[in-house]
Amino acid sequence: MPDIVVRCPKCNWQPDESCRWQCEVCNNKWNTFETHGVCPACGKVYIDTQCSKRRGGCGEMSLNSDWYVEQETPSKNKTGSSIFNFWKKKDDLPITETDKQWVERSLMFLAEMFGPEYFKSLITVTPEKKYFNRDFTGTEDDVDFILERLISIMHIDSWEIQLMFYSDQPTSFSEGIVATASDKLHGGWRSSSGEYVDKGLGHKEIWIETGQLNDPISLIATMAHELAHYKLLGEYRMQENDEHLTDLTAIAFGFGIFMGNSYFKFAQWTGSGYQGWQMQKKGYLPEQIIAYAMAYLAHYRNEDVSWKHCLNKPMKKYFEQSYKYIKQEKSTE
Repeated sequence: MPDIVVRCPKCNWQPDESCRWQCEVCNNKWNTFETHGVCPACGKVYIDTQCSKRRGGCGEMSLNSDWYVEQETPSKNKTGSSIFNFWKKKDDLPITETDKQWVERSLMFLAEMFGPEYFKSLITVTPEKKYFNRDFTGTEDDVDFILERLISIMHIDSWEIQLMFYSDQPTSFSEGIVATASDKLHGGWRSSSGEYVDKGLGHKEIWIETGQLNDPISLIATMAHELAHYKLLGEYRMQENDEHLTDLTAIAFGFGIFMGNSYFKFAQWTGSGYQGWQMQKKGYLPEQIIAYAMAYLAHYRNEDVSWKHCLNKPMKKYFEQSYKYIKQEKSTE
């Protein structure tokens, strides 16, 4: 099984867990690869990292995503023993003990809420044709299709749900529909990509930000989160909104791959005399917690985890770490 190794893409220097980078905003020092470039103190997101010249590297800047590579076997030193770095600690959890306890307690809370037998029967949904048999074209019809599929998968009675669109800029659709500007929305539970609005019995609205129409993975993740609001609030299982528990509910209903793979998006482009980049974070739970929740559910439900190939590199690494830890922990109980 390949491991994820962190190394400078320009000189192959590998950091160890003692390496630290300093945040230019709050001066916090931490290992940037433990959080994928997000300062844990102030939340500043770094899209690239400078190789440490002081530690023997080249001192050059590279995109964070380029530092991660798969390696089938660890390298050998002169004595023939394996040289491991901190990314290859298979027995360590990617989350804290406090977070671990929160995930497990919350999942068992959801199991009691939805019924243990039903909860255990839920499975992981994958971005494959058996679940989403459609060629997406970036239109509102795609959103209608995804809504119908997710309503079916999550066992929701759709009679009171209405699909709506919003955007920071007015957007005209094929039938002349214009998306509402985001500053016109009121009275709902809103994330950066969607909103759930409860206007009473028979009037529940799912609002979708139109910038996601060309990104079906993100679109599915957003809609799963908003429909999880409906499962908790619209079906009157809870009275108070809890965004973290809502994310966890979407994962419990099988949408962890979409939640994890769309958590962090980075893109850059170049043109005639200019270049630029764009990054976006989605959801409320970080990748590490999403991966641990998926691993816990997979073990709890005795799932075949061959679907892990659908996870991106960081998510797959966190999942495998978590799953191995849970199997070891359960085997000693």
